[in-house]
Amino acid sequence: MNDITINSVASGRTAYQVVPDPNDPIILQIEGKLTRVLDVSANGFTLPADVVTPGRRYPFSLDLPTGQAPVSGYVDALPQKGNDEVQCLFVNLVPEETDAIHQYVLIRQKEAIRSIRAAKSGNV
Repeated sequence: MNDITINSVASGRTAYQVVPDPNDPIILQIEGKLTRVLDVSANGFTLPADVVTPGRRYPFSLDLPTGQAPVSGYVDALPQKGNDEVQCLFVNLVPEETDAIHQYVLIRQKEAIRSIRAAKSGNV
């Protein structure tokens, strides 16, 4: 599935969220458990609600398919807004980690755009 969504976080910054390729998933370890990432952006990622408790800070390690090394640090789990997903915001990533996430998001955006164009032209 090639989806791109745009959300604005509390800081007012806009982030492009992309869904990981199911054939090349993002490997996330949070609080010692492996889980799937529903989407990712430069600001954070979304998880199923049963993985984390909103309002808490969690250590994480994120292995991006396009990255040279895992991105690790902390995320804040935001309060839920009535659905079965929890948004997690990155806390103080170093520039190299932020760049690695930006690169992954950009690659997935390009893949989504190509897929949309192919579907419109009937080349699916």
